Amino acid sequence: MPRPRTPPASPVPQPAPRARRNLPLLLLQARGGLIARFRPVLKKTGLTEQQFRILRALDVYGTLEPREICSICHISSPSLAGVLARMEALDLVCRERLKGDQRRQHVSLTPRAVGMFKDVSGDLEDVYRQLEADLGPEFVAEVYAMLDRLLAVLHPPGDAGAEPEDA
Repeated sequence: MPRPRTPPASPVPQPAPRARRNLPLLLLQARGGLIARFRPVLKKTGLTEQQFRILRALDVYGTLEPREICSICHISSPSLAGVLARMEALDLVCRERLKGDQRRQHVSLTPRAVGMFKDVSGDLEDVYRQLEADLGPEFVAEVYAMLDRLLAVLHPPGDAGAEPEDA
């Protein structure tokens, strides 16, 4: 009589592969927490987050073309057209066509926008100081370094990348 077969020993159970944490979601949550700290300053200006990003970019970089603003501020081109029109109506930006190419334009801050930015620059600095007090200046410096490294990998020099989303 044939002997019954013994089933092979089952392998040692392996733990389920650990799911990766959702990095894009974590970055969005961190952004939300940071923006919440800056929101009182935005409220003082009466500007939207998009408008303030544009104002800040123009303050840092000077006169820019709309495509450069789109890239720096992560605002889509169709959205930017409307935002710039509203900002121009509020006397915050000035748009000038280039003499040699009427399709291109330069966007710059008006004196009113410069004054508005100066009025809240102390408040902005207070938010940054409080972040450093809460997190430690070394940690804040590490975050800047890590984000610079991440951005360099995700958007190497010369890589325009995809059209930015409204954020």
